[in-house]
Amino acid sequence: MEKSNTEKVKAAMAASAGQKGADIGAVDSGEDDQGVADLPFSRGKTFTSLDEYLAHLKEGGAVDLPWWREIQPGVYEYVTNKTDAERKTATREELMERFGFAR
Repeated sequence: MEKSNTEKVKAAMAASAGQKGADIGAVDSGEDDQGVADLPFSRGKTFTSLDEYLAHLKEGGAVDLPWWREIQPGVYEYVTNKTDAERKTATREELMERFGFAR
């Protein structure tokens, strides 16, 4: 029997995180509770840095979730599978402010 899309997404995210069978929607119970929570496509995780969050988004890109790709030092492009989407770019500082990370 073929897996549903949701099951495929969960399996891909768990495999990329090295957590076979893990519930990828679970809240990260790490010791540092000072991170930023409730970010788009965060799946309940809290992130302590912009780099950590961008890496998480890039992993989700493997299953067609949007993410930010660095196109030159300090400049990022929004990557999505929508063919008619307007091109979006942002500086590192703009992303830090948008997502609530301290400088």
